[in-house]
Amino acid sequence: MKPAKTPSRQAPSHAVAPAGRPPRKETVRTVAPRGCWATCALFGGASVLVLTLVVACMALIMTLQVADFLGDPANNFLAVFGFEKNATPVVTDSRTIVLSVRELALLETVQSGVVITKTVVDSGAAPDAELQISYTGTIKAGIDLATIGEDDVTTTPDGAVRLVLPPLRITYCDLGKPEVHTWTCRGWAGLQDCSSRYERMQSEAYNRAMSDLLEAAETMDLLGLARQNAEATLYDLLQKLGFASVTFEVAGETLPPDPSCQPD
Repeated sequence: MKPAKTPSRQAPSHAVAPAGRPPRKETVRTVAPRGCWATCALFGGASVLVLTLVVACMALIMTLQVADFLGDPANNFLAVFGFEKNATPVVTDSRTIVLSVRELALLETVQSGVVITKTVVDSGAAPDAELQISYTGTIKAGIDLATIGEDDVTTTPDGAVRLVLPPLRITYCDLGKPEVHTWTCRGWAGLQDCSSRYERMQSEAYNRAMSDLLEAAETMDLLGLARQNAEATLYDLLQKLGFASVTFEVAGETLPPDPSCQPD
């Protein structure tokens, strides 16, 4: 006998709620889209977080650098300006020194604003012309380092150097634009040429003023100041090159002044 087929159960199209319990209502929930302000707030918060992390890293790096600097502040401070505690000479021969010194070319000491006033009276038979004139002079003295040769440099193994400097010289003179204070020329019935007399007297005043300018340079010891300034500049250069001892000498006598210092 074939077993009887078990009747299939079909769910009712409408479930019947148990007695005493009200039927459950299904609620459909929809997600509202994110607004513009919320997106901006999220982006701003992320930016602040990233910026905070960057600042924190920079602060940490600076703290480590400061700690390392304070470990030896004296030497580290000198190292900032290029001075090492255990600096060793980087110059090995006199040729290198000569090339470094020649780069400085002409070292000059300048004295300007020297006011010179001259009064010139016509020395002719009839002194009826007089000129009072002033000049504001500028004068320079220096050393031409471009003429230094290898024979002028002597080095020793213990880090000492001896440098023979070229002769000193007045390198430039200028009296500037003249300022005429008074000029009188009393010609007699057209017999006196005041124009030519003025040029002659002005030339004489210029030559006297130039002579006074050179005397002022000697009084101020401008050549001595030029030597001091040149030695100070070269001393700093050679110290940076690693030489512990530096001595200077000046070769020969003082050279004649530059042609610009000659009278007309």
